[in-house]
Amino acid sequence: MHQKDLLDYIERYEGRLRQFGAAPEALGWGKQGRQEVRFGVLAQPILENPSISVLDVGCGFADLYDYLADRGWKGDYCGLDIVPGLLRIARERHPNLDLREVDITADGVRLNQADCVVGSGLFNARLKAGDNLEHIECAIRRMHSLARLAVSVDFMSTYVEFQHPDGWHTDPAWAFAIGKRLSGRLLLRHDYMPFEFALIIYLDDSISPRNVFQATEEAIDLGKLP
Repeated sequence: MHQKDLLDYIERYEGRLRQFGAAPEALGWGKQGRQEVRFGVLAQPILENPSISVLDVGCGFADLYDYLADRGWKGDYCGLDIVPGLLRIARERHPNLDLREVDITADGVRLNQADCVVGSGLFNARLKAGDNLEHIECAIRRMHSLARLAVSVDFMSTYVEFQHPDGWHTDPAWAFAIGKRLSGRLLLRHDYMPFEFALIIYLDDSISPRNVFQATEEAIDLGKLP
C-alpha cells in the first residue's frame, strides 16, 4: 500500500477507536451484528475442518478467532493488522495469540503459510494515492501465496444504488476473474447481504477422471453432497 494511503488508513481507524472504544463501530461495522454474518460465509472452508490453521489479514480485535473458537475450531491462528490501536486491544483480549503489525502487500514481508487465509473489510476504502484494483490484486495474490487450502475475502459490491465517495465498491466479475487466474475452483457468494459479496478461492482445483473437481468427488464419497 502507498505510504500516504497507509497513514490515512491507520488514522481513520485510530480515530474511530478514540471515538467508539473497543466496539464494532471502531471497525466500521456498526451495531447490527453483521460481522458474524460475514464470518459465517468467509469461515466456510475453515469450519469444514476445524483443526486447520488460519491467517487473519486485517484482524482488528481478533473477532474472527472468537467466532471460530465458539464453534469448536481448535487450529492455529495468526492475525495481521496495520493499525497499532486495534492490535493493542486484540493483544489485551488474547495475550497468547500470534498478532503482528504487518502490511501484507509490503515488499519483503515474510510469513509462514496457513491452511486458510481470510480477509474481511480489507478493500472497502477508496485509495487516494494508490490504485484500488492494483492494491486488491496484489493483496489477493499475496494471500494466495500464503494459503495451502483456501483464500476467503469479502468486498462491497458495485451492484448498489449508492456508492459513498470515500468507499470502494468492487465489480464481482472483476474479482472473479482475478481469482480465476489463481485457481479453476472458486465460490462467489452474493447471497448473504444486499450490497456485499465474498470470494473463496480453493487452491486444489485438480480434476477427477470423470471431469469433476476432485474435492467434489471426495465430498460425494463422504456423503456431504448428493
